[in-house]
Amino acid sequence: MLSRILKKIIGGCEYLKCLCLYFAAAAVSLFVKGKPFYKDLWLISERSTDARDNGYHFFKFLKENKKDINCAYLIDKASPDFKRVSSLGNTVQPKSFKHYIALCCAKAKISTHIMGYAPDFYRFTVLDKKFGLVKGKKVFLQHGIINNDIAEIRGSEVRLDLFICSTADEYKALSENYGYPDGVIRRLGLCRYDALSAPHEVKKQILVMPTWRYHLRVLSDEEFVESEYYKCFNGLISDKRLHGILEENGYELVFYLHYELQKFTRLFCGNNERVLIRSMRDADVQQLLMESAMLITDYSSVFFDFAYMKKPLAYWMFDSDVFYSEQYSKGYLLPDKDGFGPACSDKDDVIDYIGFQIKNKMALEDVYEQRINRTFVDFTDNHCEKTYEAIKELLKKGR
Repeated sequence: MLSRILKKIIGGCEYLKCLCLYFAAAAVSLFVKGKPFYKDLWLISERSTDARDNGYHFFKFLKENKKDINCAYLIDKASPDFKRVSSLGNTVQPKSFKHYIALCCAKAKISTHIMGYAPDFYRFTVLDKKFGLVKGKKVFLQHGIINNDIAEIRGSEVRLDLFICSTADEYKALSENYGYPDGVIRRLGLCRYDALSAPHEVKKQILVMPTWRYHLRVLSDEEFVESEYYKCFNGLISDKRLHGILEENGYELVFYLHYELQKFTRLFCGNNERVLIRSMRDADVQQLLMESAMLITDYSSVFFDFAYMKKPLAYWMFDSDVFYSEQYSKGYLLPDKDGFGPACSDKDDVIDYIGFQIKNKMALEDVYEQRINRTFVDFTDNHCEKTYEAIKELLKKGR
C-alpha cells in the first residue's frame, strides 16, 4: 500500500516537473522563436538515443535535398550515432532546456515513435491527450509497417496530424479500426525504404532478429536466462546441427536483439565462430537487413522490409498464444496463413528451412513471391519526397 502511494507521489512530481519546464520554455520561446535555430523549425527524432530508422533517413534527405528547411535532430551526445547525425546538421540534446524550447517552437514535430520528440514520451502523450498541451503539427513516421493490432496508438489514445502508412492492407486496417479523422492517415511509405531500393551487396549471411516482449524488459539477468524466449533463441543459435549447415556451406549467422532487449545481448552465445552476436553499438539494423540473404524472425515487422527486397524468411512463433494475448492482438496478416515465409513452431523446422533455402540458393518460393507481389503491387519509391510534400501541405493548411 505504502509503495503504491509513493509511486503515485513520484509520478505526480514527474508530471509537475514536465509541466513547469514546458511552461518556462514556452515563455522563453516567445523571445527566441525568430532566432535562426528555432525559426520555422522541424524537430525530428526516433528514440532520442539512435539514428538508424525513418527519422534519420528523413533528416538526411532534408539536409541533402531541401536545404531551405530548418530542421534539427534530437539525439543524445552519448549515442554511437551522434557523430554521423551531427555531421549533417543541427542536433538537440534530449531533456535539456533547449530541448523544451525546441519542442515549443517547432512547427513540425516528427518522429518514428509516438511523442518521440518530447522529453518524456509517456507523460507528454498523456498530457497532450488530456489537455492538447503540445502545439504544432505532429507527424508519426512509424518505425515499421503495422500488422498487429496496437491499441496504444489508436486515435482515442494519441493526437496526430499525420500518420504515415505503407501498404494497401495496412491503410485499410488503420482507416477502419484506429479512429483517426479523415486525412490523418496517409499512404506515403516508410522513408527508410528508399535505401532498400538502392543496389547493395548480399552476403552469405542469415539474420536472426526477433522482436521484444513486454514482460521481459524488467527481468534480471538471472530471470531472463530462465525465460522461454532466451532458451529458444539461444538454443537455436547454439544448435550443433545448424552450425554444421553453416560450416558446410560457408554461411554466417548474425543474431541481433530488439532495441528494448539490447541490455541482454551479452547473455547470448552461439558457441561457434560462424555465429555472430551483434548489438546496436557495433551494427546497424538496416545494413544487416540489406546484406543478409535470409531472415529468421518471430512477430517483428522487419519481415516487411525483407519481403520488400524479395528475400526468403521464416517466422519462429514458439509462443504465439502468449504473445497475442499479452502484447498485441492479431492483425490483418497472419504469418501462419498469409505470411511471406513458413511459420514454424519448432526449432528443428527453422533449421530445416535454413538448410532448404541454402540448397535452393535463397530463391523465393512461388507462393511467397505471389503474396509479396500482391502486398507491394503499387508500392513505389521516393518515400522521403512524398513525406516532405505531405508535411509542407499540412503546415500550409495550419496557417
